[in-house]
Amino acid sequence: MKKIAKRIIGAMSIGVMTLGISLSANAQSIQSEKEVKGEKEVKIIAANQVWSYHGTSSDSPTDPSKYSLGPSEECEGAKQTVCQINAPANPSNPSQPDMTALVTPSGSSTPTTIALRISTANSSKTPNETVTDFRPF
Repeated sequence: MKKIAKRIIGAMSIGVMTLGISLSANAQSIQSEKEVKGEKEVKIIAANQVWSYHGTSSDSPTDPSKYSLGPSEECEGAKQTVCQINAPANPSNPSQPDMTALVTPSGSSTPTTIALRISTANSSKTPNETVTDFRPF
């Protein structure tokens, strides 16, 4: 009885090893096929849109719910807060800007979020690639 059990275990071990080798070889051949076909990963880059900020002095300009799509006609006067930004739409809510989208500022190789670019521009009252204009409250 022990002899039969050992043979069964041995045969199963060989079968599992053969299956593992087969799956590994198959995975390698799929990778090779992709390389031969020249398949590449596709990255989707969302296009920037113009958004108008409608928040008050108690609101945060990084709150996406305070924006509407389209340019603002109120971007004149004292530079107290953000008026208009360029940002892609949020994929899960296209009626709001995507504050987590990454943008690489000119002269930099490090991407930052739209929200960080807004905060930076708003604190210095200096426009950048994201914040294009300011307005009074």
